[in-house]
Amino acid sequence: MFDIGIIGAGPAGYAAAIRASQYGLKVILFEKNQIGGTCLNRGCIPTKAILHSCRLFSEFKNAEKFGINAQNISFNFEKIWERQKTVSEKIRKSLTNLIKSYEITIIEEKAEIKSEHIIKTQSGEFEVKNIIIASGSKPNIIKFEGNYDKDFVLSSDDILNINQLPSSILIVGSGAIGIEWTRIFSALGVKVYLTEMQDRIIPAADFEVSERVSRLLKKSRTDFYTSTTIIRIDNKTVTLSNGKTIEPDCILLGAGRLPDIDFGYFSENLEIKKYINTDCGFKTNIENIFAIGDVNGQSMLAHSAMKQAEDVIEYILEGNCPKFNRDIVPSVIYGTPEIASIGKTEQELINANIKYKKSLFPVSALGKAYADGNIEGFIKILASEDEILGAHIISEEASAMIEQIAIAMNNKITPEKLSNVIFAHPTYSEGVLESILALDKKAIHLPKQ
Repeated sequence: MFDIGIIGAGPAGYAAAIRASQYGLKVILFEKNQIGGTCLNRGCIPTKAILHSCRLFSEFKNAEKFGINAQNISFNFEKIWERQKTVSEKIRKSLTNLIKSYEITIIEEKAEIKSEHIIKTQSGEFEVKNIIIASGSKPNIIKFEGNYDKDFVLSSDDILNINQLPSSILIVGSGAIGIEWTRIFSALGVKVYLTEMQDRIIPAADFEVSERVSRLLKKSRTDFYTSTTIIRIDNKTVTLSNGKTIEPDCILLGAGRLPDIDFGYFSENLEIKKYINTDCGFKTNIENIFAIGDVNGQSMLAHSAMKQAEDVIEYILEGNCPKFNRDIVPSVIYGTPEIASIGKTEQELINANIKYKKSLFPVSALGKAYADGNIEGFIKILASEDEILGAHIISEEASAMIEQIAIAMNNKITPEKLSNVIFAHPTYSEGVLESILALDKKAIHLPKQ
C-alpha cells in the first residue's frame, strides 16, 4: 500500500509527491499525458521560450539606436516553434529524473478513482491511504454558430503545433493567455485582432493597467474590440457582435481554462460545481481525498499549485489548516513590458469602502530604464498606513519587482519599514522604493507636487 496516490504530475502533483517523499511517505504518481503537466508542456514554459525569441528579434530590429549595426534581420518560424518543444523536452527529462531521485513510483497512464483507497489504471489497481487529485485544467473550448473547418478554431494547446505562421489571427479573450499570444504574433509581424467580452482589456486587472495595456496594443497595431463576442463564422468570415466582419487565417481561443475532472466514475461522489469543493486544507467531502491546483479553482497559477502541494502534505500529516492566502499570490503576464500584480485592485478597495492611499511612479523616471531603452510603464502601490494592500506594475523586470512586494505583504512589512530598505542604483527595483515613498509624496525622482 502507498501512503499517497497523486493523480496528475503537473506543478501541483509533482511538488506534492516530492514533499511527501521528503517526509518519508511512500508515494505513487499518475500522469495520463506528460510529466510536468500543462505548465511545462503546453503553457508556461513553451510560451516563454517563444516570447524570448520574439524579444530577441524585436531587439535586433531596434539595435541601431544602441549603436549596433544589424541589417536584414529575419527569423525562422520553424526553428522558433521547434525550440519551444526542445526546451520543454529537456526540462521534462530533468524533472522526471528529479522525481525518480525521491524513489517515487511513476505510472504514465490515465488514472481513475475506483474507491476511497483504490486508483485504477490499465496496468492494474493500486491501494493508497490518501488520494490527492492534481489533474489540472484544460482549454475552454467555445463552439460558434455557422459553418467552418474545425482546424480554423485553435486552442492554446493546438497553437503550439501549427506548421506555418498565419498572416492574420483573431484571438478571443484578453487575459494572460490572450495577451501573451497577442504579443507573440504581433512581434512576428502577424496581423492580430483581439476580442474581449468585458468592457476593458485584461478585465481582472487594475483599471489603470487595463488603460495602459490598451495603449500598448494600439502602438503594436493590434485591432482590439471590447464588449465584443463572435456571433457567427462562415468559412473564414467572422461576424462580431459589434457589427464588424473580419477574415483571419485562424482563431485562437484564449478565454481561460476549465478544471480537468476526468478521473473516473467515483468522481460522482465528490462535491463538484465548476471546481472540486475543498475545505481549508484542500480536503474534499471525502475524508482521505484532497484536491489541489487548478482543479479546485482557488488560484489557477502554477506557483499557487506548488504552494498548495506543500500545504496539503503538512495538513495530511499534522491536521493543521494551512495559511494559503490567495490575496497575496502574484500574477504575471509575460512579454515586453511585463505586467504583474498582487493583492487588491483600486476598484476592489473602492467597492469594499476601504480607505487607502496610492502612488503611481513612472518607469521613465528610472535611470536604468532610460539606459536600457525600456521606459514604458509604471509601478502602482495601494496601501493603508500600516500595510500594503496591492501593487500593479507594467515594466521591464515586473516579475521580479512584484516578488519584493509579495515578500513585504506576506510578512506584514509596513510601507514605512520598506521605505527604510536601501535599494541598489541603478535598478528597476528602485521603482519599488520610489513608489513606496510616493505614497507620502516623498519620492526623490518625482517633481514637487
